[in-house]
Amino acid sequence: MRQHLTAEHCLYYTIFMKQIVIVHGGSSFDSYDNYLNNLKSSQLHYERLLYSLKWREWLTQEIIDADVLLPNFPNKQNANYAEWVIYFEKLLPLLGDDVQLVGYSLGAMFLVKYLQEKPLEKPVRRLILAAPCYDDESLEDLGSFRIAGAKRLEESAKDIHFFHSKDDPVVPFTELAKFQEDLPSAKVHIFEDRGHFFQATFPELKELLQQK
Repeated sequence: MRQHLTAEHCLYYTIFMKQIVIVHGGSSFDSYDNYLNNLKSSQLHYERLLYSLKWREWLTQEIIDADVLLPNFPNKQNANYAEWVIYFEKLLPLLGDDVQLVGYSLGAMFLVKYLQEKPLEKPVRRLILAAPCYDDESLEDLGSFRIAGAKRLEESAKDIHFFHSKDDPVVPFTELAKFQEDLPSAKVHIFEDRGHFFQATFPELKELLQQK
């Protein structure tokens, strides 16, 4: 475990280390009342209270030639886009020259919205978006993370990939086509039975992250 890194060590890791940053999912609501109503009506599931390995943590064990960063964005149960921007902009100076950004669900929406509004000065090597919603609110509120477009993402990433499953119960599969319209050159990975990617492992994502 790395502890108490000196400024020189931090500079080394940001310049020379490969970095993979995974932005987790969450929930956002159009109003605090909507959040409270969801909190009251949603059910607790016993099996979800037990510890289970998530593919994000699994990747930290599987990929040994890069730093896999798992930032903890604020208030993910009632996420606010402006708060996530503050946190993300603290993270950006820690990133070096070989970066892959991975966004999952709301985290993917965050990256789309942010990079559409504020393209990065230096493009990352790869941007991977798993199960992002574009503007369909038939299943969930999108809150402050609502996307207006994605056409500028190519300014911030040399290589863009989308992962989506046809049986996703959270984000309709039809959302993928909206991103494809904005980004026709992006590569698409379609699955039949992965739902909202709640699995403990994600070998296809690992394989992509390990590509040069």
